[in-house]
Amino acid sequence: MKQIFLILLLIFVIVSVSFYNEYQKNLLQEGLTNDDNSTIILIGDSILNNTNYILKEENSVPGLIKAKHSDTYVFAKDEAIISDCNAQIEEIPEANNTKDTYIFVSAGGNNILNNRNNISKEIVDSLFQQYSTLILSLKSKFPNTNIYLLNLYYPLDSTFKNLYVYIDQWNSLITEFAEKNGLKVIQTNKLLINNDDFTNSIEPSEQGGKKIADVILKT
Repeated sequence: MKQIFLILLLIFVIVSVSFYNEYQKNLLQEGLTNDDNSTIILIGDSILNNTNYILKEENSVPGLIKAKHSDTYVFAKDEAIISDCNAQIEEIPEANNTKDTYIFVSAGGNNILNNRNNISKEIVDSLFQQYSTLILSLKSKFPNTNIYLLNLYYPLDSTFKNLYVYIDQWNSLITEFAEKNGLKVIQTNKLLINNDDFTNSIEPSEQGGKKIADVILKT
């Protein structure tokens, strides 16, 4: 009788521990994806808003983020250049100047594309001056927030191979700038590396967008 009791007790303990571990796992997952205290803000171009290139909006970068984090502002727009981001920043509510706000910025790629017929290292330097002014303005206006800069990826279409050297230049400038100003960089050039990561030759596909969204949510 005593032996049967011990066996039943052991089974009860095993089941209880298993249930508790699963409960803790689910609780942790909820905390990571639905933190009511934090806000995500997307500023910039189609790297952060590829809705126009995806069949279903829910599979776009903003759609995937909003599905797991409802408190998300999407100000990023397709074809936006650096100067367009100033208006986007103006849309950020002042109440979001807190340590629980995470701002992600993707800008500069369209500027380089628009100048691809006469691109040079000097032009990239000039464009980055505009970019750095933008980011410093954002940092000054929202000093308490967490700001993440997205660098540029390499479009795999051969049409854009001549831009690789300038993308390298831009990414080096972002890394140096971020280190100097206490900002963080999301390296999209290490995320979007396969043909399936792109659509329309240069835009993030559903697969590429998911990679970007996942990194932002993990941040």
